[in-house]
Amino acid sequence: MKKPKDQKQQPPAQAQAASRDRGLEPIARHTAVPALVFAGLVAFLFWGDMHLTSQGGELDARVHYPFESVKQIDSLHIKAAVDPRLSKGEGIYNLVCKACHQEDGMGGVAQGCPPLVGSEWVLSKDPSRIAGIVLKGLTGPITVSGKSYGTGTMTPFGDSLSDDDIASVLSYVRNNWSNRAPLVDIADLKKMRAQFKDRPGYLDVSTLMTVPLKD
Repeated sequence: MKKPKDQKQQPPAQAQAASRDRGLEPIARHTAVPALVFAGLVAFLFWGDMHLTSQGGELDARVHYPFESVKQIDSLHIKAAVDPRLSKGEGIYNLVCKACHQEDGMGGVAQGCPPLVGSEWVLSKDPSRIAGIVLKGLTGPITVSGKSYGTGTMTPFGDSLSDDDIASVLSYVRNNWSNRAPLVDIADLKKMRAQFKDRPGYLDVSTLMTVPLKD
């Protein structure tokens, strides 16, 4: 059927409006997001990330403004004074002892190097015997925590370390990791140095056992 000649074709906008008037569904169209809106969203996300980084306290409930981390709060706590012997002993241990006894104090089974952690020789109330080992060295088997170690030899340090050095490193070893024992006094070292000054060579367990321990 031909359209009447006097009927004109409506523009698209008017046709869409007419369709709505007749109850027809509107036509969905894709429209690009304005660049300014997209840039604003990116800027907002960046600001939010920076805000969480600087003010979020690592998302830890213990941290609140103006602090930024748990570490920062911990740094403000009052800490007990550290005995200078322990600080000095740590440095000597890292320089002299760590290669064999390891950073964790567990020694090396393959090298026959016994552990220092939990060792009855290290934790004895009287440190005379462990002081003798450091001064004169040790050879032969030794039993530590029920296990025998006999393939290694402990180097003597009596000539290279002072009494204060040895007292410091023994104090550190006796109070590091899970070890807890009284600090070592220089007088203990002087006593042991005098006792073994004329004895050549390394000590062994049988000789160490002759050293009396004070209560």
